[in-house]
Amino acid sequence: MTPFLEGALDWVYQSDPPKVCQDCGFDWSIDAGDALTVIESSPDRYEAALAGKNGMKSQADGSWNATAYLWHLTDLARSWTERWVQIGQMPGSRLVGWDPDELAEVRDYRSLPTSAGLWALRSAVETFAEVTATVAFDTPFEHGDWGNGDVADGLRWLGHEFHHHETDVVARAE
Repeated sequence: MTPFLEGALDWVYQSDPPKVCQDCGFDWSIDAGDALTVIESSPDRYEAALAGKNGMKSQADGSWNATAYLWHLTDLARSWTERWVQIGQMPGSRLVGWDPDELAEVRDYRSLPTSAGLWALRSAVETFAEVTATVAFDTPFEHGDWGNGDVADGLRWLGHEFHHHETDVVARAE
């Protein structure tokens, strides 16, 4: 595990990260190729989870609605695609971190439509997979917040995001 993934896990769990996510069962030691498969197959899973349901339903606690998670994952796929292009041309270069909650606020995820979100997620994931095929899993980078990493651990991080948020979508769709 690279310092990047250790930093990411510390950010999520605050301390003593588990080997398997307690909320969704994601195994952090997953093979990077398998993590990519989790990401690539996600548009179909999210479409099924939202079929005939209201993804825009406001949450009583003010948290994201189901559709907001589609937009979050779309932005993750897009930003990491850009990062893969960057490190494909400049291995070891610094990736700028950003706050996903601030981006959600600026883009107003809760108000963006489900149908467009499903389309955007599929489009972003397809492009992500295409660009991922152009970088080796051991290509290094420096993440501005979490330290040195490689594509394999980037895929593990994203694989968890795409797997974990499916439970959030299912729980929030009505």
